[in-house]
Amino acid sequence: MPDFNVGEAATLLQDGGMVRLTLADTTIVLARAKGLYYAIGANCTHYGAPLDKGLLRGHELMCPLHHACFDIRTGARLEPPALNNIAHFPVRVEDKHVIVTLPKDNEAEPQGRRAPGDDRAFVIVGGGAAGNAAAEELRRVGCHASITILSAAPDIPVDRPNLSKDYLAGHADPSWMPLRGGRDWYAARDIDLRTGTEVVKVDPSAHTVHLRDGHTVKYSKLLLATGGIPRQLTSIPGADLKGVFTLRAQADADAIVQAVETGKRVVLIGASFIAMEVAAALVEGRKATVTVVGIEAVPFERVLGERIGRMLQQEHQNHGVQFRLSSEPVRFTDNKGQVSGVELKSGEKLPADVVIVGVGVRPATDFLAESGVKLDARDRSVLVNAYLQTSDPDIYAAGDIARWDDGSEAGQRTEHWRVAEQQGIVAARNMTGQPEAIRSHVPFFWTHQWDIELRYVGHAEKWDEILYRGSVEEKDFIAFYVVAGNLRAAATCGHDSEADALEFILRDKVPLTPTQMRDGSFDLLDYARHH
Repeated sequence: MPDFNVGEAATLLQDGGMVRLTLADTTIVLARAKGLYYAIGANCTHYGAPLDKGLLRGHELMCPLHHACFDIRTGARLEPPALNNIAHFPVRVEDKHVIVTLPKDNEAEPQGRRAPGDDRAFVIVGGGAAGNAAAEELRRVGCHASITILSAAPDIPVDRPNLSKDYLAGHADPSWMPLRGGRDWYAARDIDLRTGTEVVKVDPSAHTVHLRDGHTVKYSKLLLATGGIPRQLTSIPGADLKGVFTLRAQADADAIVQAVETGKRVVLIGASFIAMEVAAALVEGRKATVTVVGIEAVPFERVLGERIGRMLQQEHQNHGVQFRLSSEPVRFTDNKGQVSGVELKSGEKLPADVVIVGVGVRPATDFLAESGVKLDARDRSVLVNAYLQTSDPDIYAAGDIARWDDGSEAGQRTEHWRVAEQQGIVAARNMTGQPEAIRSHVPFFWTHQWDIELRYVGHAEKWDEILYRGSVEEKDFIAFYVVAGNLRAAATCGHDSEADALEFILRDKVPLTPTQMRDGSFDLLDYARHH
């Protein structure tokens, strides 16, 4: 194991500093925190982003792209969407110099198997972000019980955020999509992954779930993580025609790609994030012509505000996407069973070879109708406490279906990939009796549309004002969403490190005044590091 002298300890780095180094054929990040030096792998285990461009706060290093977080002392992954730890390397100070030792391999994935003497049965309903994260976390924390994932999807868990982006555009090989390499990965850890398996009923009194094929599965602890079902426009004539799609699973994306191969005229119903990502992917990658139909006057106005919404709309229009906003469809026209167009309430008729409906999802909780588990009367989401425990102490819920107690009257339900993974991890720990440390999980999502990479941290359904740094029109800005003078959320474009800082600030409830938000010279990175 070779040693490398990388510099004088007193002057090489200041506390909170990082530097990227290549030692022989290995690239590392050297960091200093609380007077000590640490060496870790150079790139995030999610999409390979350079970690030296992220933000180090204490011993926590946050990736600049999608906010995975790692402990520089051990390389342990603290926050998804990264699945694996990063490599970490021994560091010592010798004769006032920093010495890094490079072992061959020390990156760890979740390990462990079932132990014969452990008769507990952990059952997870749903094979999406939350369900997969929970199963992995159970093994990561040393749980040796049986673990079963019952997934209605036909495939192993996949990287769903990629479906509406690179995958649909044709830039991602299908082999990249599984979160893990294949079924062997789950089998090696004694995770019984049953795909194409639909749960139709939960019986808490018998601690069983009932499957569509008539079989039952016993559980000690149960996690509900069934996600969302795309809303259908069943009240509109022609909604069942060939060529009308929704996008939720990889099979949906494959069907859309096949359809666009022969018919390039696409109408998107809805101006949601997924719909607009689909618009960019199909125009850029599949050379389709796309028209977006939405009931809103400005895309994303409800989530991001009018200025950012108009900027994103303009970017789409600059690439040829057309819009019919403040509008809605009343009919899908029929040509021998194949959709041929969309008729709008205004009377306008849009020709279409392909129609994609992207008007949101509803919680997939129909199978809980007779379970006694308490559901929210508004949307039939599952009501859970701060530990993600339902009204039944042996049943938990995570992801898109969970409305968790955040201290507000209504609770919070967030349809974000990373939030679902975070909740799967928290639920898994609580199911084993190892509660998650007191820690505020801040919602975060990202969207990629054309050359725009937008990050959003926090949660603000409403706001009193939006404060801006930089220029929205030039796609170089930070937007602060403020309620009663307090920061609730932020959107960034071209300021990835500041997005990291804002997540730390929101997570740890560090005070940030409107004056500090407005002041472009106020250093958010330094403020987050030292508060």
